Amino acid sequence: MKLRLTGSTAECARLVFLLRFGPPELEVVEVSRPYPSRYNPARVSVYAEVRLAREPGPAERTFYSLVGPDGRPLLVDAWGASVRERGER
Repeated sequence: MKLRLTGSTAECARLVFLLRFGPPELEVVEVSRPYPSRYNPARVSVYAEVRLAREPGPAERTFYSLVGPDGRPLLVDAWGASVRERGER
């Protein structure tokens, strides 16, 4: 997969760091140098090539267990939409 990050140099550097050393199922293959934005001198673009360490399941069956802002468990789908657990009303 190819990703384009756009933001301040510090924001892009922080996100690249998190991609490289964060989730073990994500492998960062290559990262470009920051390119200045043509439209905003305070922003840069960084291009990253990443790959999953293993073959993903179908998107409609991919769920992530997170913690919500209130500290309660939160189950979301691949796009960030909340999913109710079985039996929850």
